[in-house]
Amino acid sequence: MSRLIILLAAFFLLTLCSGIGTAAEIYVQPGDSIQTAVDNSVSGDVILLKPGTYTENVNVNKDNLVISSESGNPDDTIIVAASSSDHVITLQANNVEISGLGITGAMDSYAGIYLSECNNCVLEYNKILNNGYGVYLLLSKGNTLSSNVISSNGVSGLFVCPRSDNNLVFNNYFNNTVNANIKNGAGNAYNIMKTEGVNIVGGPCLGGNFWAEPDGTGFSETAVDANEDGIADFAYRFADSICSDELPLVSVPEPEKPILSVTGFQIDNTSRNNSTSINEDNSDESTTDVSPEPARNVESEEISETFITDDKEVKFDFERNETCVAYLTFNSKKTVGKTTAVVEMLKANSSLVSEPLSDEVYRYFNIWIGDGEYATPANIENPVVCFKVEKSWLEDKNINWNSIKLNTYSAGEWKELPVNLTGEDNNFLYFTAQPLEFPFFAITGKSEGGIVGGSADSQPSGSDARGFNVENSGTINNANVEIALEKKATAPGFETIYGLSSLLVLFLYRKMKP
Repeated sequence: MSRLIILLAAFFLLTLCSGIGTAAEIYVQPGDSIQTAVDNSVSGDVILLKPGTYTENVNVNKDNLVISSESGNPDDTIIVAASSSDHVITLQANNVEISGLGITGAMDSYAGIYLSECNNCVLEYNKILNNGYGVYLLLSKGNTLSSNVISSNGVSGLFVCPRSDNNLVFNNYFNNTVNANIKNGAGNAYNIMKTEGVNIVGGPCLGGNFWAEPDGTGFSETAVDANEDGIADFAYRFADSICSDELPLVSVPEPEKPILSVTGFQIDNTSRNNSTSINEDNSDESTTDVSPEPARNVESEEISETFITDDKEVKFDFERNETCVAYLTFNSKKTVGKTTAVVEMLKANSSLVSEPLSDEVYRYFNIWIGDGEYATPANIENPVVCFKVEKSWLEDKNINWNSIKLNTYSAGEWKELPVNLTGEDNNFLYFTAQPLEFPFFAITGKSEGGIVGGSADSQPSGSDARGFNVENSGTINNANVEIALEKKATAPGFETIYGLSSLLVLFLYRKMKP
């Protein structure tokens, strides 16, 4: 009997090992099929949608998946129902996360997101507009809906059947003629405890949801908030239901930047890129709402978004390589919600800076974070900027890479910052620096002869190289889903683990054999 138990244990180990390393990130491009990615995925996979418009109805019937926009922005990654007589997304699985998507086009009795017998799913940071129902919960338990904009849906923004229990709905913006059709259920909650933090309409506290109506007479638009904490003084009771939102949100006089804008999105059948290239614009207008830099001086720009919470490292990745900046990290001292960082690579010194630089200038660039006034020592600490310098420029200018510096402009003068070489690829050297001031920067070097370029041996370890990987990201990033799935099928290390486990079984069997 003991031999049998040992053999069974060994085979159990083999079975467990067979699943190691199979989870992957699958990138889907506009024109490819989200459904194909879902059908060929396995538990634990992350399906990331590139910016663009996808016209299809998606059925998710596999557990433990994440389906999200790569940008995190529902305004630039939109799923439009191919058939308006079907749900845009049908969930029939557990532990699925849907995030950062625009969802629209289902009509009459069909929903933007339809959950049928789903448990522990998460819907967040989506815009669910112009459907029959926004979100429909049928026999579903333990799900969380937060930070979504659910608006202009013809039948109801939210439907909860009487046998959907223990669901949590908070920090959403509802603006529908009928916002919620709640058929009770056990243990459902429509608010969390009052917590300090920027809510979806820019108020200072998290609690319940914002309940608007198209004619401007919604509960949250008319409720009293005597202490101006962004929470109504009275609960919002759902019609024909025993349920209520005990801490409904209201507008505040001077809101901070909300987590999501509550306006609708523009549907475009061409892919939108998070980066913008500006080459022939001679106007004096700035390139963004935040930047005062004239557009005529901006060669290119790239935008990155992330969610900022206090006491956690924040990272903005600039993966499209439109500028000389690879990423930006810092620790935030306060929660500000979803925030945008913009890098502008300039044609010449910033028009907002009067002083020239004496060294050879590789690039001038600006970094704007949030409203342009957020990136101060009062709000952030330990900032790190990773930037890259072309090897060909070093060679042409006879620049010693040891002389590369990042310069920041403040109080009427340029200040030189030391840098660390953190890596290289075929075309670039990568450096990091810790700036004390934003937003004006310049990369410089001295023409002294000597060593040009760098080597892998010079790459440091530890915090200076954190989050940096030049060539092999470990994710699947191909132009179409079929190629990505084909590569995912062979997980690195699986054959080794499987072989070792087989040898273990054989060894135990031969050792026990009389």
